[in-house]
Amino acid sequence: MSKGVVLVVDDEPPIRDILSFYLKRADYQVLVAENGIRGLEEMSKLQPDLIISDLRMPEMAGDDFCRQVKANASTKDIYFMLVSALDGSMSKIGGLNIGADDMISKPFHAQEVMAKVDSAFRIIAMQNEIKRQNVVLREFQDRVNGEMELAARLQMGLLPALPGIAPGIQYTHRYLPADGIGGDIYAIAPLPDGSTALMIADVSGHGVTAALISSMVKTSFESHLRLSLDPLAWAVGMNQDLSRNTLAEQFATAFLAHLDPATGKMAYVVAGHPAPFKIPAGDSGKIGKPEQLSGKGFMLGIDADLPFTSQHADFHVGDRLVLFTDGLDEVERENRTYLGEEGLMGFCEDLPTDAEQAAIQLIEQVKAFNGPATFSDDVTLVVVDRVD
Repeated sequence: MSKGVVLVVDDEPPIRDILSFYLKRADYQVLVAENGIRGLEEMSKLQPDLIISDLRMPEMAGDDFCRQVKANASTKDIYFMLVSALDGSMSKIGGLNIGADDMISKPFHAQEVMAKVDSAFRIIAMQNEIKRQNVVLREFQDRVNGEMELAARLQMGLLPALPGIAPGIQYTHRYLPADGIGGDIYAIAPLPDGSTALMIADVSGHGVTAALISSMVKTSFESHLRLSLDPLAWAVGMNQDLSRNTLAEQFATAFLAHLDPATGKMAYVVAGHPAPFKIPAGDSGKIGKPEQLSGKGFMLGIDADLPFTSQHADFHVGDRLVLFTDGLDEVERENRTYLGEEGLMGFCEDLPTDAEQAAIQLIEQVKAFNGPATFSDDVTLVVVDRVD
């Protein structure tokens, strides 16, 4: 079995013959040509793995032949040895500069050439293995990318449909995962008594693991809705679920709320999450000055026995809630200027009355503040308006 194909290009028949003899004896398949033009013709019939070409030849010299081989995308990776007397017309550095992979000095010994050929084929074998592994790696990466895209679509399917309407409220959202798939999640669930449950959460970390835990958070939230209308009970139950089913270093922050349009009241729990901004109804159909809801608390999933505290607030017709994850406010300019919750609340002072336009404007303002950098963390924004 042939070790590989070698093309010998030289205008002197004795040199072609001696090289062919040694190459064939070493089990290489040999092609021969007397100049670069004939070499290209031979290559069109069978592409060699290695070319040994003299520098000085009629019709097409070795340097021009080498340039043409290396300029062609289909032949540029062929190992090219240029043979020269190195008398000043072509130094070794000069040969390598035109694309040759190695130089052979004239006069040469056949054993020296064969040693270089064997070394070249070891390099060729390594290059071929790298190419094979690169193909395998690209195929694996394509599969991973495909699975990530599917996971991202599935995660988007967990979010409430838009435009969003529940008893007494309208809402919209913006979800911008940092890595295509992330750990932010939110849910709005109409309840049988005409009230609405609201949850926004941010899982530690990024990527697939965070996305998996975020789906657990949503499942746990929906499970506890069936047992109680009290967000405090939801927080306790979700904390126990996450503590039992995640690792010690995994946790989630969350804001949980129960909105009752019949009474205009909201009960809520802050579990280590940025408290939302409430924007009360203003005069003449406008919105008022934003204020941040009070309350702090432990994150979910750290310890099953942690206590939580319930808070209460009015939520009347015309009022607005702006909920967000910390990827939106924890942005920092190149000059180290930090936006923070106060800066984000400042952007909320002149939002449009339309929730969709408000969400668009708020995201664009934060992007402009953060520019030219992109968001480095998952970003979720939810705008909830109290309507008749």
